[in-house]
Amino acid sequence: MHKADPVSLDRDVGFRTVMVASSALGAGSLIASLTIVERGPAGLDFSWSNWAIPAFGLGALMAVGFWRLIFHLASRRGDEAASRRKLYTASAALMVVAFGAFIYPLRFVAAERRQDVLIGLGVAIMALSVVGLLIRTVVKWLESETDPADQP
Repeated sequence: MHKADPVSLDRDVGFRTVMVASSALGAGSLIASLTIVERGPAGLDFSWSNWAIPAFGLGALMAVGFWRLIFHLASRRGDEAASRRKLYTASAALMVVAFGAFIYPLRFVAAERRQDVLIGLGVAIMALSVVGLLIRTVVKWLESETDPADQP
C-alpha cells in the first residue's frame, strides 16, 4: 500500500474548504443573529428580520477574507514584520466584532438580571482563556518536538 506524502495544511484544498466554509457559516450566523434579537416580555427575544440575510452574507465574507489573508500570508515569503502586523490587525478587528456581538444583546437583558449575566460572561471568558492557553501550550510543545523520521 502506497503511503501519500503529507501535505502542508495551507496547501490542502479539503482542509481549506472545511475551515473557510465552517468559519463562514459560524460568522454569518453570529452577525445574522444580531439582526433578529430584540427586547421581549421576558427580556431577550428573537424575531425575524429581513436584515438577517445580508448580515449573514457580511459575516460570511468577513470569515472568508480572514482565511484568505491567513493562507496568503502562510504561502508567501517576504516582509515577516508586515505580515505579522496585517495578521494582528485582522485578528484584533475580528475579536472586536466578536466581543461586540456578545455584548450587544446585553442591552435587551432585564436590568435585574444583568449582573448575573455579566458574572457568567466573565466566567466564560476566563474559562475560554484557560482553554486557549492550554491549546497554545500544546501546539508550542508539538512544534518543538522533532520528527523521529528526521533523526539520523
